[in-house]
Amino acid sequence: MELNQILKMQSDFDATHSSRQSWNAPITKDNVELLEHLLVCLIGEIGECANIAKKVVRGDCQYEDARPQLASELADSFIYLAKICNQANIDLEHEFFQRLDYNRQRFKKYSISD
Repeated sequence: MELNQILKMQSDFDATHSSRQSWNAPITKDNVELLEHLLVCLIGEIGECANIAKKVVRGDCQYEDARPQLASELADSFIYLAKICNQANIDLEHEFFQRLDYNRQRFKKYSISD
């Protein structure tokens, strides 16, 4: 499955439910606070990933035991990233490949294969 298909699945899901807010409203200059809200949600999920790593490093739990929770929090992070891209009309797949090409050139001098 391609990334754009996954993003479409998230968009379709977001269109099927609502609460006090619309779950798939486009982000525009007139509601940029929605972008802020989604970014705070994304950062919160990333923070939960960092908290899991902290607990593993500190010795509170083993990495193998923490992996399922880490995977779940990373999936939540991905969902918020997908939502932001969908609602901001950003083609993440296209941007990824652009950035990959840029990084290939930028870090070419550090390549092991050269």
